[in-house]
Amino acid sequence: MYGIHNKWTEWMLHVKWFTDDYDWNPQPFSKVITPTFWFWLVFTMFALFLVTIGQQWMERFSIVRSVHDSLNKFKRYKLTVLRVGIGIGLSLQLFTGTYLAPKMVSNEWWVYAVLVVAILALFHRRLLPVSGAALAVLYIKAILSYGLFLSLDYAFYPGIIYVLFVSDRPWNRSALPVLYVWMGISLAWVAMEKLTIAKLACSLMHQYGIPTLGFTVEDFVLISAFIEMGLAWAFMVGLMNRFSALLLSSVFMLTTSVFGFTEIVGHTIVHTLLLIFIIMGREEPSLPTRIHRSMVLRCLFVTVNFGIMIFGLMAAYIWMGHI
Repeated sequence: MYGIHNKWTEWMLHVKWFTDDYDWNPQPFSKVITPTFWFWLVFTMFALFLVTIGQQWMERFSIVRSVHDSLNKFKRYKLTVLRVGIGIGLSLQLFTGTYLAPKMVSNEWWVYAVLVVAILALFHRRLLPVSGAALAVLYIKAILSYGLFLSLDYAFYPGIIYVLFVSDRPWNRSALPVLYVWMGISLAWVAMEKLTIAKLACSLMHQYGIPTLGFTVEDFVLISAFIEMGLAWAFMVGLMNRFSALLLSSVFMLTTSVFGFTEIVGHTIVHTLLLIFIIMGREEPSLPTRIHRSMVLRCLFVTVNFGIMIFGLMAAYIWMGHI
């Protein structure tokens, strides 16, 4: 029985790509919520507060507008960039004998046949729904094989599936907002691992000798979790800007120098989605702007709902991690 539990734990952890230590479970609220946790929660909420206020103010600068104008010229290529990036990411998975993630493997031949269909269908625009259907089959297979708990780490796949299905439909304007929401869910779920199983991330940092920029390892992991949570919420409510997407993509690229080829296989599709965001930016006003005209209400919407999200997700993560 212990061997089964240990194997399941191996698959459920996101940093499983890089560590051989899998015997961890999410800690309860009493262990996670500390004075340091409260400090960085308030700090993150304050940062979101400032972003909400400065969202439109920043875009008044001529240099910002010129950069946006330059990037806007690439908008017509968004679908091509998405197809190429996803195709490269799926091909890397095929060549390494995996699907969807670096350690998702199958002994069933049809899984890789479906993966091939997903890749080939990307070559023609009219076949994109076929690629979406193939990815949907693979994602359902992942849920059935490894559980919803693990699969939520890769919640950006439902967003990709939706984009592929609606690419030539009348409602294709909803594609990017849906993609951004699912990308945010994915980032937030991964951040929960650092918040509730911090010792796992700490052991990984010791194992690879990752610099902590003057912080203790424990504080660095906690800060990283809140950065991911803040970016996730920014994706979901439309506060994310092109600079933040570029910064996040740069961080992922830097980690490649530490984790190598596994990191490339695992994050190629994520890089593609961030590149799409850098090209497209926010096509519509953010959610707080659409709901509330008052700046005070916008700030309250962003900060209060961020707190609700983080505690709600944490409760779900701890509960699912022990069932």
